[in-house]
Amino acid sequence: MLYIWPYITFFSLPLLYPYFLALLPQQLLPSPLRSPSSSRTSLPRLKVSIPTLLVMGLVVRYNTIVHPFTLADNRHYTFYVFRLLLRHPAIKYLVVPIYFLCAWSAISALGGLPEEPSRAACSPSRSTPRTKPPKLDAPPGHANTLSSPATTATVLIYLLASTLSVITAPLVEPRYFIVPWLLWRLQIPTVSPSALSHQSDPRHEMRVKFYTKDILFFETGWFLLINSVTGYIFLHWGFTWPQEEGKVQRFMW
Repeated sequence: MLYIWPYITFFSLPLLYPYFLALLPQQLLPSPLRSPSSSRTSLPRLKVSIPTLLVMGLVVRYNTIVHPFTLADNRHYTFYVFRLLLRHPAIKYLVVPIYFLCAWSAISALGGLPEEPSRAACSPSRSTPRTKPPKLDAPPGHANTLSSPATTATVLIYLLASTLSVITAPLVEPRYFIVPWLLWRLQIPTVSPSALSHQSDPRHEMRVKFYTKDILFFETGWFLLINSVTGYIFLHWGFTWPQEEGKVQRFMW
């Protein structure tokens, strides 16, 4: 199940990279890339991060199963991923923080837009439960254009169903993650550009734009780039096996 989070992060990088930028010192980033303070309040806390990292480490220690077929076919990208992970016994533990950060960004994205600074400041306590998710009110004459963030029940059911689906697969192949990724992507809240016209806080506006329907253009470009690189490698990076001379082998997912 840990492998699914880098998969989601890689293929949805246009959606998730703002979360990783929020981890960096903001003064070192160009102004357009700086995350508003509201998005940085959702960074993982130590009391959650440390137990989660420990559990992930135990999963890696006792449940890292590498199917013989995974290391038997060097035409698949997963062959090279696992060859790298198995190069040294410590490497599989060193990537646990990567699993954690990818999972954190993917699950956080299901919650939708972060609270605006003004609303966060008015909150009486950080521990006070929020009864309703933050919403953007539609401007006059428009319907509510913000899709609701995924509920806690939805996220838990998604995690349970995805876990039952993935852990029963004998091999680790990207195709097994397609349906969980698709269901995750359908739950990402979106807001149309028409709902942005009345936002007065420019710091919040930059963060909001990542969830507008305009992100579809960035996602499409990212997918086209991935397909172009994959197609180029498939067509031009062929190789042969000594036991099958004259037959060109090609890289594939």
